[in-house]
Amino acid sequence: MFEIQNFSIGTFRQMEKLLKVEFLHEENIVHLFHSENENAETLDRIKYEKFREQIELNSTQIENIKDEYGATEIKNSGWINCELMLDAYRDYLIANNSFSIDDFKYDELEIKKDVFCYQNFEALNIIFCEGYQKNKNPFFENENIIPCKGDVLTLKHDNNGNKNILKRNGCFLIPTNKKSIKAGSTYLWNNDDEQVTESERNEIKNKVNNILSDEYEIINHQTAIRPTTKNREVIAKQHQQYKNMFMLNGLGTKGLSQAPYYANYISELIERE
Repeated sequence: MFEIQNFSIGTFRQMEKLLKVEFLHEENIVHLFHSENENAETLDRIKYEKFREQIELNSTQIENIKDEYGATEIKNSGWINCELMLDAYRDYLIANNSFSIDDFKYDELEIKKDVFCYQNFEALNIIFCEGYQKNKNPFFENENIIPCKGDVLTLKHDNNGNKNILKRNGCFLIPTNKKSIKAGSTYLWNNDDEQVTESERNEIKNKVNNILSDEYEIINHQTAIRPTTKNREVIAKQHQQYKNMFMLNGLGTKGLSQAPYYANYISELIERE
């Protein structure tokens, strides 16, 4: 676990230097207990050294939150500004003539002995990273992706200087700046509908109301589809027949924390070939 996490953090720091932007924020999670039983269970688990190394039992000292059952602070955590990272990386690739926007047409991929030919492109290797759209891929038919829809709200809120991530009963609040919070997320399994719905909006809103004790305003509602697998196993593999064809998928809810590690694994497979 820590090997993957540390590798990913190091990779993101290198990307920040390359792209000249800061998108990785290492902030602790303040986990708010939702019951006295959860508080007692945590106190019991803290007897174990490995568990104790990752958490601290502190009073929150954060304004305008509901912490009537107490809280614990989870260390070695953080969040990534995905929009900033992806926009900066896309601009970098475009500037280096390495990015094309198009729907991939599998029947136009010509597989030769030592090279792939696709429209005006030639490549020695191809890596499919298609998310939940993978189920259209004819080359990896045995790999099943389960789409899991998730919604996130952006809130206008005075965070009173708090930078910690807040979490309670499956809901997270990430202060993205002094006046804004990302709140989520929902889990709708076997669902690939990318339309926002009022029911998901209300589900997150109700959970936010169990964390914040003051006023806020919903200013944005986003939804996306997670690519998950039955046993939460990451798909990072080589095609059985075409040895220079690969797939990276199935990262689910841990895409950001695991992607650099498994992308490097694919790179090592390519180097060996």
